Amino acid sequence: MTTTKPTTSQEQQQETLPEIIAAIDLGSNSFHMIVARVDDYGNISMIDQMKEMVRLRGGLDANNNMDDNVAQKALDCLQRFGDRIRHLPHEAVRAAGTNTLRTMKGSATFLRKANKALGHRIEIIPGHEEARLVYLGVSHTLSDDQGKQLVIDIGGGSTEFIIGKKFEPRILESLNIGSVSITKKFFPDGDLGADKWQSADTALRLEIMPIQRAFSSANWKRAVGSSGSIKATRAIIIELGLEKFGITLKSLYKLRDHLIAFGNIEHINLPGLKDDRAPVYAGGLAILIAVFESLKIETMTVSDGALREGLLYDMLGRIQHEDVRDRSVQDLMVRFNIDANHAESVKKTALHCFKQVRKEWGIRKKRHLTLAWAAELHELGLSITHDKHHLQGSHILEYADIPGFSRRRQYWLAILVNTHRKKLPADIFETLHEDERQDIRYLSILLRLAVLLHRARLDEDILPEVEASTDSLHLKLPEDIKNSALLEADLQQEKAWLNKIGFKLYV
Repeated sequence: MTTTKPTTSQEQQQETLPEIIAAIDLGSNSFHMIVARVDDYGNISMIDQMKEMVRLRGGLDANNNMDDNVAQKALDCLQRFGDRIRHLPHEAVRAAGTNTLRTMKGSATFLRKANKALGHRIEIIPGHEEARLVYLGVSHTLSDDQGKQLVIDIGGGSTEFIIGKKFEPRILESLNIGSVSITKKFFPDGDLGADKWQSADTALRLEIMPIQRAFSSANWKRAVGSSGSIKATRAIIIELGLEKFGITLKSLYKLRDHLIAFGNIEHINLPGLKDDRAPVYAGGLAILIAVFESLKIETMTVSDGALREGLLYDMLGRIQHEDVRDRSVQDLMVRFNIDANHAESVKKTALHCFKQVRKEWGIRKKRHLTLAWAAELHELGLSITHDKHHLQGSHILEYADIPGFSRRRQYWLAILVNTHRKKLPADIFETLHEDERQDIRYLSILLRLAVLLHRARLDEDILPEVEASTDSLHLKLPEDIKNSALLEADLQQEKAWLNKIGFKLYV
């Protein structure tokens, strides 16, 4: 596993490895859960797995509204998964929602019910993050002596493309083409006629064209597939005796001929293809053929590792303080030329105050990570514009692809950077989930005070004493900065701004 020096290690405490960890992949076609045991050296071994073909993507209508029956089927599945892992601590479980949950309308309502059914929080991850985790899962299941490798993962709603070396992904893309969506679009009513395949191939190659050059065979030495559709394809090829090892374009064309001969999806009967995958297999095969053609792949090996394994290894890395999010923050700091010394000073003050008020405010201990990252990134927009740079930085954090971060946690950072200076928007915290609203509001107040105290940019330690109640904070400043006229004026303005959101500051 890749080792990364964390930027917040001085605030983190060493944690013992949990004995059991679990990962849940809420895919567009099927839901998967794996449970693993962790030994004293951080090695993991699988002890249980569950899979159900939910077909979540198939429940979306043309306007991306979810069918009630499909939604209930998904919740029932998560209830069964929850019965297996509900006893595990939250830090030992990661659950990720992918393309369909990124797409569906009203996903927040569904997620509240899903979290309750599973007994653990589910995160909707961006496409690039899904690709990173897929690569992490694959790279831990194959030898690393092949140089650069291309990894393809065909899901129900999206397909991920990754080029990496050893455990490091270098290029990542996620396209909105998946086995379920392509089957619905190009093989309506189950028709497998040759003209349907031609239409699908043309459209898919056009989708792949923008990334074709970056992912062509000139840029890697080995191609690896890691999804249910690709694993099913390998199984069929072996059963039919088309190839002894791996997948070739010639064998894919022969499979396509078999499907055309069946005439309709309902008549598919291939050795190695499970009944529950047959209804969406045509779309997966069409994508795989287009990928082979577009990227000039000669042969593809298959990995058993995928998103869920990537979740496990990523979680283990975080527990062992090898958190890719720390590196992502450092990369952003370098890219946007953030003043690292000033950011470190602000972070140190913010975390010093956090430790004093956390228990009184009932904030989860691990929220200090979010506060630390926000402090390091609070001037992200300054390289673009000085005026309203907090809004520029917030916009970047909300919409950028940042490895390791879910959309939800990126939004937390966006809110904190947005609110670290100037007037507080009255309703900005209302855009957060109800159960996290108060925590982020408190973190915003701490970040604002830390930034304010370091306005002189002297890069010195400022470690005030603070006492808190539910809706107030008492700030006791060190004597050497207490009598600053500028600071006094800033604090009076801050009192007025905080008062407007129902919070009182005493100095």
